[in-house]
Amino acid sequence: MLESIRKTVVLPQVPVRVWMPAVSLTAFGWLLAQDLIHPVVIFFIQLYLAF
Repeated sequence: MLESIRKTVVLPQVPVRVWMPAVSLTAFGWLLAQDLIHPVVIFFIQLYLAF
């Protein structure tokens, strides 16, 4: 009886090279929006991206 109720969910095959940066950027953006990242970290990221 439970077999007839169960539904299968098909997830698209997304490569790791796509979803891993997306998850990282989303998590970083969320932490940045919550003001949970120290300003020194932001400074070093800006310094790294400048060169």
